[in-house]
Amino acid sequence: MNSKIRIGIISTAEIAHKVCLAINSSEYAEVYCVASRSLEKAKQWADAHQIKIAYGSYEELLDDPNVDGVYIPLPTSLKKEWTIKAANKKKHVLVEKPLPGADSSQCVQDMIKSCEENGVQFLDGTMWLHSLRTQVAKQKKQELGKVLKVTAAMTFKAPNEEWLQGGNGRTNKNQEPQGCLGDQGWYPVGAILFAFDYELPKYVKCLSYKLNKVDTIIEFSGFLEFSDERYAYFDCGATFPHRSFVDIVCENGQVRIDDLVGGFGRTGNFNAYFDNFVGSERFFVDDVQGKEEVIKVQACNHTIKMIDTFANIILSKKTDHSWHHKSLTTHQVLAALFRATQRVGEKVQIL
Repeated sequence: MNSKIRIGIISTAEIAHKVCLAINSSEYAEVYCVASRSLEKAKQWADAHQIKIAYGSYEELLDDPNVDGVYIPLPTSLKKEWTIKAANKKKHVLVEKPLPGADSSQCVQDMIKSCEENGVQFLDGTMWLHSLRTQVAKQKKQELGKVLKVTAAMTFKAPNEEWLQGGNGRTNKNQEPQGCLGDQGWYPVGAILFAFDYELPKYVKCLSYKLNKVDTIIEFSGFLEFSDERYAYFDCGATFPHRSFVDIVCENGQVRIDDLVGGFGRTGNFNAYFDNFVGSERFFVDDVQGKEEVIKVQACNHTIKMIDTFANIILSKKTDHSWHHKSLTTHQVLAALFRATQRVGEKVQIL
């Protein structure tokens, strides 16, 4: 294997632009090829991103023996099929979240099982988990004692009414079955599980939700109860101003991150979600009296850090199943929360 892994991109979805930039900025990876169901579109995208090889089908990309791993930003309904096909071709898989199976974790279990049986890595595209700040925040959290309560959110205001009412994949259940619960909710739910070291909650509740004109979730608030009467609240959706935070309350203080997903502080630089961006350079620790300490860390591009993680696992020739567990646990909780929309305010168990 070369010193850099060669990644093929399956689809020319919007998010692929940012990840393509990150791959080519990584010390350990390069974009080798791209595939679309239209060869013309694949060639146009390849030319725009200085990629040498374009394929007019996903199968052709998977048949290329020079491809070490694939990045899959396809619509959620297609992710299981192409993850399994990639794994069967011995390609390592980086798949964009959210993951398929609105009310069940079976699809995700099948995807992970296929990767494990074929000896390839499975990794979802949760970028913030790979930042240097996240590593330091985890250490600070542990120093503050037992986690007691977590509050988290990921919201942004839909750019227009058409977008909100099903004009975007996030707001059309035919493309994203969980709607904004899956798309935005992945982040606060993942942050809560990060805080509780990926312990599964005893149960979850849907506190409230809203649907748009095409019966897709555009706003959601939820509750999770963990062992020893510890708990978490979160909300997500496309109806509120931008918020992206997690507050982790511990026995001896709290950890606060107020720009969790984008890493751009309070600058309002929403383009950080779409382009290469260096940030995630500070968070806060409060003691039991509320005295605030600003913790500064080395700024980084957490998308590049995610690619570095993926590439180094492949180069090591040893898969890391801890990432499989994080993906599955996050999806299990989201599936339970989705089922909870049918029983608002009632306890729903994790399956």
